[in-house]
Amino acid sequence: MPDGRDVIVGRRDIDTYVAFPADGAELLRRLQAGADLEEAGRWYRDQYGETIDMADFLETLRELQFIRSPEEPDAPAAGEQLSWQRLGRIVYSWPAWSLYVVICTWAVLLTVHHPSLRPRYESFFFTPSLLLTELGLFFGQLPGIFFHEAFHALAGRRLGVPTRLGLGNRLYILVFETDLNGLWGVPRRSRYLPLLAGMVADMIWWSALTVLAGLTGPHTFPGTLFLALALSTLLRLAWQFYFYLRTDVYQVLVTALRCVDLHRTTKEYLGNRTRRLFGRPTRHDEGLWHPRDRQVARWYVHAFGLGYLFTLSVLAWFVVPLMMQVASGIAARLLTGAALSPQFLDGCLALLLNLVPPATVAVMVLRRRRARRTAN
Repeated sequence: MPDGRDVIVGRRDIDTYVAFPADGAELLRRLQAGADLEEAGRWYRDQYGETIDMADFLETLRELQFIRSPEEPDAPAAGEQLSWQRLGRIVYSWPAWSLYVVICTWAVLLTVHHPSLRPRYESFFFTPSLLLTELGLFFGQLPGIFFHEAFHALAGRRLGVPTRLGLGNRLYILVFETDLNGLWGVPRRSRYLPLLAGMVADMIWWSALTVLAGLTGPHTFPGTLFLALALSTLLRLAWQFYFYLRTDVYQVLVTALRCVDLHRTTKEYLGNRTRRLFGRPTRHDEGLWHPRDRQVARWYVHAFGLGYLFTLSVLAWFVVPLMMQVASGIAARLLTGAALSPQFLDGCLALLLNLVPPATVAVMVLRRRRARRTAN
């Protein structure tokens, strides 16, 4: 797949993709057409005026799993119909988009005319019980998270791109992920919708919850629960603008800027600059960076700072007040409640529930490190 100066070469059946220079891709096409190594090497020398080490090129293809051994089965035929592909076309049809616009417009108008429906951190506490609040938000968010990832997956399936759902982490945050590596195999202009689909889903989900809260009453249950889940959806949407993480917005920027691995390059660029500032030798070989990544990283490094600033703003306006209220509520129940009283047990169970996500992330990180050590 032509991609700027490079050509994306990959195997969709195993989701392996790499950016080849144009001459390397042409050489690969010669081999794919049936030329032997000597003939392909001679063609390359005549075409580009340089001699290429064909044995080294062949070894690179083996490492990328681009050479099929005799006992390996053939890859699935290109263009094979994927499951859920038709549903993806329906979800992104013009009647569906019209419905999404109506729901979002309705929600915005409700928040303009009814201040009680506007987001504020107090909306999280839809019940006096901290335990029920934690459980309600945890299980209540799951359909919204699935909706977000399903929109990613269906947008990819609509294009014939295989997609997979998984579990991962960003720093200490437990996240669900959709594998969209197959987008490297479609034209660049077709990648934007699958990358932005999750944010579109969040806006639709927030709108639907806000409308439901308005219809059922924002001061009575279940309207209070709908408002709490609507706020959590907005926080997930804001999280996409943490530029120092590989979020959906980051993926859109990488696509628009024609980069390959901007995140890693920017982190290494920042690390090298910091070490030079203190007169220490650099750790990362800048010769390994893709030229476009190197060019963009010089100014994208400032976006890292903006991402941290935006994170601090969200923390100050929502997360810190929320955590303080939860912590004070737990402390009050633990310190003032009699042992084994409902208030005391509510505080204990709420505290344990708050420890589950970071503990899960810690286990995942340890397992990945153990797997890397075993592989080495």
